[in-house]
Amino acid sequence: MEAAGQIASNFNAGVFKEPRGFLKLIQFVLSIFAFATTTSFTSSSTFNVKCNETYSASITFEYGYPFDLESVCVKSPACNKTNPQDVCLLAGAQSSSQFYVFVGVIVMLYCMAALVLYIFFDELYRKNNRIIVGDFVVSIVLTLLWLISASAWASGLSDVKEYTDPAEGGFFDNGSFFPECKDASKTGSCTVVNVGNYGSLNASVIFGFLNMMVWVGNLWFLYKETPWFKVQSKPPAGTPGIPSDLDLDPQKV
Repeated sequence: MEAAGQIASNFNAGVFKEPRGFLKLIQFVLSIFAFATTTSFTSSSTFNVKCNETYSASITFEYGYPFDLESVCVKSPACNKTNPQDVCLLAGAQSSSQFYVFVGVIVMLYCMAALVLYIFFDELYRKNNRIIVGDFVVSIVLTLLWLISASAWASGLSDVKEYTDPAEGGFFDNGSFFPECKDASKTGSCTVVNVGNYGSLNASVIFGFLNMMVWVGNLWFLYKETPWFKVQSKPPAGTPGIPSDLDLDPQKV
């Protein structure tokens, strides 16, 4: 109880008036937006296959996080259902999306831990150079992870958009997936009704690069807390107007 009371007495909300405090809070919120807009996504694509003059088969496939599109399959052929086979999408973005979400979750947890340190153990943080340097080094690593994961996810999202579009993903004009769709661009035997709405995924990529930029800006403020910056900014001994310990005469003190 005494320890809990002592920790509570060390509560320092003034840290949010400093760049390292309110930027960490912004980083915490942005990291949640980044992975939440990715993991909450679900959508579907639909296309029609013209079987004859009076009947067209409608085929719909659904997909979402983690975008393992190779496991998303539909039955082919669409018109002759006597011996249907599974036809699956060609590629996905499972690894890049999961890595992106992993970085977002790790950053969120680190921000929570850093905020607890700043708010309740601010005096310990300021006096211990190892903690300050550790915070700075970890922040560099997380900044690089944001850059790598956001770039990879942006490329993965491009693949998701391509392969969930039946016309672009290889369902049409090939004939090996749907015999009825061979030369569909010329005959019009197969037409796309709708593709997914990728608005939230576009936002997730934007949040990724925004996170990276905020972390880059925060590095400067964290660097100013390190002993490296303090040594460089400390005026040299004997600077005019600033007394040095070596210049003091014990007899005059």
